[in-house]
Amino acid sequence: MEMTEKTAGGIVLGDGGSIAMVKSKNSQSWLFPKGRVESGETDEEAALREIKEECGLDKLEYIDDLGTFTRSAVGNFNEKSVHMFLFAVPAHSILIPSLEIEEVRWVPFRETAELLGTPHTEWFIKDRAWFASVFDRVREAIQRD
Repeated sequence: MEMTEKTAGGIVLGDGGSIAMVKSKNSQSWLFPKGRVESGETDEEAALREIKEECGLDKLEYIDDLGTFTRSAVGNFNEKSVHMFLFAVPAHSILIPSLEIEEVRWVPFRETAELLGTPHTEWFIKDRAWFASVFDRVREAIQRD
């Protein structure tokens, strides 16, 4: 029986076009903040909650819906459906990692693609491919300011 884990998260733009990235204690890989969609939540509500839980950011400005991609999952699921959004935060927003997050930091946009999914694992090939597909949209949002 095929089971899909439904998750949501976001690319969060900070000062100078930097992007919030997290390193979870479980994977040791650099990722965009995201997590499981809870019962009764919309994907956008889940993304906002997960970003607040993982990064301590709660004053998010919605910019765009970046779509959904799927990749392999762990545990009881065969695949993970990931719905991502684009948000911006007020100037000088401070990142505060949660207990499940080992480290959180603002990454310059030009370094994001290289850092995403490191250390390299098979799971994050799809994350990188998805980011490449939205790269221009994110760059345009950074340049709007």
